Amino acid sequence: MNLTAPSPPDGILSTMMPSLSPSSVGLSWTTILTILIPSYLLLVRRLRFQRLRSYRTRFPQYFFPDGTPSTAKLSKMTLQDAHQIVMDLSQREFPYLYARSLFFALFKTYAIPSISSLLLATGQLSSHKTASKRATDTEVLMLEMITNPPWEKRGLEALARMNWLHGRWQKAGKIRDGDMLYTLSMFALEPDRWIRRWEWRGVSEVERCAEGVVWREVGGLMGIGFEDLDRFSKNGEKGDEKGNGEEVGKEEESGLEWMEKMERWNECYEDTEMRYEESNAKVAKHTVDLLLLSQPSWLRGLSKEFIGVLMGRRLREAMNFPEPPQWQEKSLTWILYFRRWLLLHLSLPRFEWMVLHKLDKDPDPVTGKYHYNMYELDPWYVKPTFWSRWNPSALLRRLSGAPVPGDGGSRYQPEGYSIDEVGPEKLRGQGKEEIEEMVKDLERRRLEVLAKGGVCPAGGGTVGDKGRCPMGLACKAQTAEEVLQNVIDDWRQELEEDKQAEEEDDGGQYQPVATLTSKEAVKHIANLLDWD
Repeated sequence: MNLTAPSPPDGILSTMMPSLSPSSVGLSWTTILTILIPSYLLLVRRLRFQRLRSYRTRFPQYFFPDGTPSTAKLSKMTLQDAHQIVMDLSQREFPYLYARSLFFALFKTYAIPSISSLLLATGQLSSHKTASKRATDTEVLMLEMITNPPWEKRGLEALARMNWLHGRWQKAGKIRDGDMLYTLSMFALEPDRWIRRWEWRGVSEVERCAEGVVWREVGGLMGIGFEDLDRFSKNGEKGDEKGNGEEVGKEEESGLEWMEKMERWNECYEDTEMRYEESNAKVAKHTVDLLLLSQPSWLRGLSKEFIGVLMGRRLREAMNFPEPPQWQEKSLTWILYFRRWLLLHLSLPRFEWMVLHKLDKDPDPVTGKYHYNMYELDPWYVKPTFWSRWNPSALLRRLSGAPVPGDGGSRYQPEGYSIDEVGPEKLRGQGKEEIEEMVKDLERRRLEVLAKGGVCPAGGGTVGDKGRCPMGLACKAQTAEEVLQNVIDDWRQELEEDKQAEEEDDGGQYQPVATLTSKEAVKHIANLLDWD
């Protein structure tokens, strides 16, 4: 039996279902586009700055009631808040230029003769393979340090690995303290410079302060001294720019002030140390040649001249890099300005599902290692998937003969990396015991910073079984209650200083911290922090 429904007679559908064309509702396509295009432009304009505006509600403690940031309040920015803001900045607002500015920051350090000569002497830039791996390893460790939440051990392991790799040369007197500080300054400052010059908006004071807090913490844990920065402080700052009588002079230095001092120190260091040496030119040539390998041969000349434009006159002279034609500089400038205009007026902000994480959040279930998801040079640690091997960028690399993920067998370690293996091949997996001790020391120091910020770092506020700290932190505060007590003491002092310890309008539920028992204190802080 045929159960197929009979077709309706011709003309029935047309009478039952009216046409959905614009003319059926009395609108022309011109009218519809006239409505849709301005609506879309208004939507872009409204959403483009939404994340920047959200800081006022997410972090109200750093703003005046009128929504402008307070210099004095910024001096109290916690590492936790700073980390969240830097992640927004680097992964959501400006991911493309932020990533490339970090690579360029590393490249710029090669114009310091003491740095470039050491790299040549160690053989890290003596071949294509070692040069690309050295650049990748440096970026991987730096990203591990700043992208992982400050209470997680993974970032501290990367810090310890970096300290161990540098420690051998520091003990031998091969790495100068000034060069360490200069390298740190480039990672802290270069993203702001690129964003300010080429992006659709500049970095706000709150964002710049957050960068300063994060990189100052990284530098401190790397053992980099900041004594040389003191002579670059501004003098005569006695009050807040809003005129509200806040005394800034005796406040703890904010990340914003640290960045300003670092900027002035960086310029002075380049004036005295950035000069031409043959080692600079050799290292620069190795690196630029690596960058150009991913370009088709007919495009390499143009790309090299664009790199020269981005370098600027001082860097070109220090690396003996050819001067690009003036029309090239104007062309690249207009291309980047046009990109800025498109992003500002025609592009919606990056939504959460569009965020590209350069490093895996979780280890590969098969190899137990982490993968690197974006690469500038060779595909080190990149997992060979269909997309990574055949996306438009990979196709361009194939045309130029450059490797893509999965090429070369195990050459580029497609299984991923573990932090204790990152670094020169001959040092792979070495120093584990020393690094473990370094991690324990870094945990103690990081805990002090986190507790000072007013938030218990114990798993984001989760109290473990039997009162033990769920992080297993090797520090003097061995229990969650002891960690919380540190927070309580800080809050009690702040309440007393503000003369608010006696009473506070909190729906009748406020109790002075000094009167709470241990159990009440845990419950009280959990409520204030909205812990689950």
